[in-house]
Amino acid sequence: MRSNRQLHQTYWILPLIVSTVLVLLNYSGVPILTGIISPDVNREFGLLENLQLLLIFFCLYYSVKALKRKDHFLEKLMFGGFSLFFLWLFLEEIDYGIHYYEYFFKNAEEDKTILRNLHNQGENKFYLRQASYVVMALLFVILPLLRDRINQPLIKHFIPNKWIVSTFLVYLFVGRLSRWLPMLGMPVNESLRGNHQEFEELVLYYIILLMVYELAYIRNPLQNLNRKNTSS
Repeated sequence: MRSNRQLHQTYWILPLIVSTVLVLLNYSGVPILTGIISPDVNREFGLLENLQLLLIFFCLYYSVKALKRKDHFLEKLMFGGFSLFFLWLFLEEIDYGIHYYEYFFKNAEEDKTILRNLHNQGENKFYLRQASYVVMALLFVILPLLRDRINQPLIKHFIPNKWIVSTFLVYLFVGRLSRWLPMLGMPVNESLRGNHQEFEELVLYYIILLMVYELAYIRNPLQNLNRKNTSS
């Protein structure tokens, strides 16, 4: 069992410190610092985007590992779906390798005429974001707060613990902070102008990683839960 100190550090202190520092560096107006967060050549090569990729990679890694470790078909189905989703998400975030090709073979010239990914096309980004708000509110706030009141063990097994609510509060704070600073006159990093949501996405991927890791390694296997209920 993890201590309360470890839980505080994992669920809200670490993401709050890291994300706040990244936001402050981005709006610092110091070229070398803003370039680390999001360089002028392409924001995809900055620390912010690559931290997102790292979190998605670990979500994929733990999902694949759990797929091999779990025996219950529901958990295998879930982690199989997770594995495919995170693989797709990783490919989407790297534009299927297009910006790497452009950087190394086309002098970093971005070809805006080609389809780079699906989530940024047309109104897709707007609709995906609206849908994500509903899912996040349900999965990271409502269900965790109601988890102790749910008597069905099978449903309860897949609900994140209530500590994840604190991480979601960090998500909300970081989103506000990344909007407040330019409104207060802080210099805008031009390579990330209009993309302050990237800081929110970083915390969101961290929340998802916490959930995946908990379901994969901290929760008892589902077949053990079924045996416990049968014996009782």
